[in-house]
Amino acid sequence: MVLNTIDRTGKVLDLFTAETPEWGVTAVSARLQLPKSTTFDIMSSLAAIGLLQQTSDDRYRLGWRVLLISRRLMSSSCFDANTNRRVAALAHQLSAVVTVGAWDGRGVVCITNASTDRTDPIVTRGVRISGHTSALGKLLMAHLPWSTVEELIDRNGLPRLTENSVVEVNMLRAQLISARRDDIAIEHGETIQDQSCIAVGIHQRDHRAVAALSISAPTERLLNRREEYCRIARRTARNLVQNAVPPH
Repeated sequence: MVLNTIDRTGKVLDLFTAETPEWGVTAVSARLQLPKSTTFDIMSSLAAIGLLQQTSDDRYRLGWRVLLISRRLMSSSCFDANTNRRVAALAHQLSAVVTVGAWDGRGVVCITNASTDRTDPIVTRGVRISGHTSALGKLLMAHLPWSTVEELIDRNGLPRLTENSVVEVNMLRAQLISARRDDIAIEHGETIQDQSCIAVGIHQRDHRAVAALSISAPTERLLNRREEYCRIARRTARNLVQNAVPPH
């Protein structure tokens, strides 16, 4: 019963996005196929603890407590206030897109992203990144039990984003095995045509991959500088952890 309530609560919170920042009880009830009374109880309870805020009789948006929790998460993780600056400096050095992402149980979430070229694809902090087609996703999924990956595939499928996207389960599994073994994942034009990406793990002291760092550039350039980018990505990933200020 408790787990069911938690699952429903998570689904309610997931509905609040930049595109749909405000929801009514009736709309949430219809979208999630929940009884209206149950939906009202969940949303009013979330509002009571500050995770939602009520804007009218039956409409809600995210509450400010979410921001407080977000700040606590960052301050208690291996990342600190300098992480964004380091990522931005690397993006400027390589003239590439540099992204740090983590696995939140359902997919890859962008922690920070930087580029010096306004035409480059930019991912907003907190936005989900494709799992099976991105180097970040492959690297992080490689550390999951295969049974968990299969559950994700059953739930979400393997949608094709470009003609190069991997949509065959056995091929994806081979990529994940390779990423786990070598601690590096590479994709060529699977998410964005003519853009390639490499990703390496960001490991804490117990060698657990808590996040991943990726470098994305036009495919021809990345192929020509692949070994250099791999070395730089690994060094940067180590420095992000080593130079983080431990939480008090």
